[in-house]
Amino acid sequence: MIKKLCAIGITLLLMVVLTGCGEETDEEVIESLIMSDTIWFNANTTVDSTSTSSSASRDTTIVWWRGVQTHNDPTIEINIVGDSAWVSWQRSNYGHLYSLAKWDTLPWVLWTKQLSETAQICATFLRTGTTSDENRGWQIHSISLAYGESDSVNTVRVDSLRIESLSYPDLVIDDPLNTFYRVDSLLTFTSGESVTLTLYTNVIDGHAFLHSFILAWPYYVRLPFTNLEEGVYQGTWNAQIIAVPRFAIFDVLSNSTLYTSEDIYDFNGWLLPYTISE
Repeated sequence: MIKKLCAIGITLLLMVVLTGCGEETDEEVIESLIMSDTIWFNANTTVDSTSTSSSASRDTTIVWWRGVQTHNDPTIEINIVGDSAWVSWQRSNYGHLYSLAKWDTLPWVLWTKQLSETAQICATFLRTGTTSDENRGWQIHSISLAYGESDSVNTVRVDSLRIESLSYPDLVIDDPLNTFYRVDSLLTFTSGESVTLTLYTNVIDGHAFLHSFILAWPYYVRLPFTNLEEGVYQGTWNAQIIAVPRFAIFDVLSNSTLYTSEDIYDFNGWLLPYTISE
């Protein structure tokens, strides 16, 4: 009888252990949601690979673009307190930046530079249901701006972004990773709305750009900002048409990154989450 009871007890214990091993923890569920996400946790400048940009400085003309990039596995930090969770996602991007340079009557020359940068974005998740619900009740609640910077040389920096439009007469953002927007109430522009963007930076002779999506080839375009001097760059952008969540990328590059043959990639960029009203 004792042997039979012991056998039953061991069987029940094994069932409990096996059942516990098969159940995902809250951290595992949130990480799975992040890894399967195709909207928020993919912060990089890969889309910039599809377009080129030209500019002129004195007697030099530059045509430049980023090549296709590879990435390491993201580093994900999850901090859960009760039914809320704070998340930090970080990943590095690797590739090349290409510059075609021309001086007056001299032939074109191609410079190839190593590209290495790290992008980071933060988010919050809430348990809106119970542990028996799908994904143990967890859903993404808010997202920060994304922030990227070059790894080897990173002297350039965007200090703040000013947005001026009909929807937002004077909005200033100066702490991208600590500025959060609920995913169901992002910054929202009307279709075709004219938006004036001003970047305040620490680089006087740099080059600033907006990367945006359009409904025509080449689909992703790079728009240069006007250098207003003293590290201030400004441009006007017309919001897109389709009402879907997306990122607008603003970045600044040092002059030596684009206008010298030195193998320098000096970059700082912000990605702003927004949507278009229907």
